[in-house]
Amino acid sequence: MRMRIILGLWIALFSCVTAVAAEGGWAVAGKASTLGFGADLHRVLVPGWLSFRTGVGFFRYSMDISDNDINYHARLKLGAVPIGIDVYPFKNWFRLNGGLMINLNEVDATANPALGQITINGTRYTAAQLGQLDATVKFNRASPYFGLGFGRPFKKGKHWGFMFDLGAMYHGQAKLSLSTTMPPSSQLQNDLRQEEQRFTRDAKDYTLYPIIQFGLSYRFGATR
Repeated sequence: MRMRIILGLWIALFSCVTAVAAEGGWAVAGKASTLGFGADLHRVLVPGWLSFRTGVGFFRYSMDISDNDINYHARLKLGAVPIGIDVYPFKNWFRLNGGLMINLNEVDATANPALGQITINGTRYTAAQLGQLDATVKFNRASPYFGLGFGRPFKKGKHWGFMFDLGAMYHGQAKLSLSTTMPPSSQLQNDLRQEEQRFTRDAKDYTLYPIIQFGLSYRFGATR
């Protein structure tokens, strides 16, 4: 479902680019960032001062991690849809940017005690008691962001441009959800909830996600 949404956003983005390619107030930028790979669409609002930006980016990565002596195989899903503005306070290459991210960041993980036992909240459990332990970490879907950048897609007399952005997204407190494939006992249910609360306490100070982004932009139409 998530990939269908991302694919739909890509199609919509490049459909817009095709429709407005003859105008000089539009630009598209390919990007690589801490939120993955993707593209942004830019539109001039006030020449020299203000422009609108939206786009999409995503990335997937698998790795092994450990939390509170539990070893997980984790699937990291990064992605976001930015909706914001770029402000050029000095009408040059320096800009401030801000807006709202549709935050697609998520972590899915599994732990299998087939080769041993797993300790949850101080209690040891076997494969017969757990089956498989599944964990999901989610963040606020609507996440404000703010940053600064260098480079502009609407440089006079130029079609191509280089862009760099540095900022942060406020994604709120991470929320962990734990479940097992075997029906849990009351003791196991309690231990799972305690483990979720412990994770929430440990993650309470990590509410910002850093954004570092590089991009190559192309301006359509006239560049005068």
